[in-house]
Amino acid sequence: MTSLWIGIGLVMAGALLLYLSSPNQSVTPLPRRACGRGGAAVLLAGQGVLLAWAGPATAVFIALTFASLVWSLVPLLALWLRARGEAGR
Repeated sequence: MTSLWIGIGLVMAGALLLYLSSPNQSVTPLPRRACGRGGAAVLLAGQGVLLAWAGPATAVFIALTFASLVWSLVPLLALWLRARGEAGR
């Protein structure tokens, strides 16, 4: 069960790094190329951990579900925090 959570954490971290490598993101100005390569490596490492824990179809489904979760919530959270900070001024 621990490898499941490690795999999910790695997938979510990789998805966040891949989001940060996008030119359209508005969270932070990090080097895009490093974030993209690092995100892909971490995402693949998380997929490998999930493949060791579950079957191939289940592992891919888990990885895609949590990557989609990150890619859906991070932009909304960033916009919400920015609007909240501007309203407090």
